[in-house]
Amino acid sequence: MKLVACSECHAQYDVSQASGPTIACRCGATVRAEPPAAKDATVTRCSACGALVGQTERVCGYCGAGIVRRPPPSGPVCPECYAQNPEGAKFCVSCATPFLPQPVRASVVTLSCPVCPVSTLVARDLGGIWVDECPSCLGLWAPGDVLDRLVERVRERATAEGAPAAGGERKRRSIWQEGVAYRKCPECGAGMQRRNFGHRSGVVVDWCGSHGTWLDAHELEDIAAFVLEGGLRAPAGVNPAGGEERPWGLPSDPNRAAAWAAAERIIADEKARERARRSAWPGPGIRPDAIRGIGDLLTLLLTRRI
Repeated sequence: MKLVACSECHAQYDVSQASGPTIACRCGATVRAEPPAAKDATVTRCSACGALVGQTERVCGYCGAGIVRRPPPSGPVCPECYAQNPEGAKFCVSCATPFLPQPVRASVVTLSCPVCPVSTLVARDLGGIWVDECPSCLGLWAPGDVLDRLVERVRERATAEGAPAAGGERKRRSIWQEGVAYRKCPECGAGMQRRNFGHRSGVVVDWCGSHGTWLDAHELEDIAAFVLEGGLRAPAGVNPAGGEERPWGLPSDPNRAAAWAAAERIIADEKARERARRSAWPGPGIRPDAIRGIGDLLTLLLTRRI
């Protein structure tokens, strides 16, 4: 990981795969795609959790992670204090700056809203994590793994503060969609998949396996409420290690994404044709839902008395 930070908003980017000498920050600034040179710095923080550590400690007393006193030169350099860090560090070992690189864009691009295409998405900062917001419908585009990071922050808050007191059924803020609508990814234009967040939250998000996740207005608040209530905890008697590592995460596999999207469309089209057949069947006294396919229809026509 090769980190740089914007001098204007301090957003971080991993420029390991940057295609040019500069990258465009979401705030509008131009950032050089060149990480800073490392400086000698005293290790005072845990690279796994950011907690303070003593000069002789070998293990973090807070999270139990090992303390690396001499990070190898291959690790990331902190874009704020320029301290060398070990591979896989989540926090700077000197200043405790969290490492949260944003998805890199080669240039400033204009994205259209998947819901109201006449509207242009506007960059918005959510606690140091950038998303794109539609000023008309208030939907949010979370590029790359940004939704995973937002969820992780909510999980950390839930762990620190505990689950909220039971207050009855969770009130939904987002509008329930009666019809199924397949939206286009604002970055590549391909059809996105519909996924029930956490498998049981009831919040259906639109996901592009290559570029990110679309959330309608207030769906992020509904997801946060679901997480704070412990919705992502493994059910009693279920070993979390035996299931998915992150049940809310959606794998970035474009081939699988395309296959799933095609399968979902086939199923949706078949259901639509079935509803049309049921509503259009003119036979008196015959239940439309008894006809499941061409075989049932032929059987009915051959056995029906004229």
